[in-house]
Amino acid sequence: MEKERLRTLIGIAMVSLGLVQTVSGVVQDNFPFAVFGFLYALIGVAYLWTEVYTDNQ
Repeated sequence: MEKERLRTLIGIAMVSLGLVQTVSGVVQDNFPFAVFGFLYALIGVAYLWTEVYTDNQ
C-alpha cells in the first residue's frame, strides 16, 4: 500500500510540474519551454497509467 501511494504521488507531482512549466512557458511566450513542460506532463500521465492503474488490475 505504501509503494502504491508513493508511486501515485510521484506521478501527480510529474503532471503538476509539467503543467506549471507549460503555463509558465505560455505566459512568457516561450513555446519550446511550454512544449517540453507539456511532454513532461504526458510522461507523468503515462507513468500513472503504467505504475498505478495497471498494477491495481
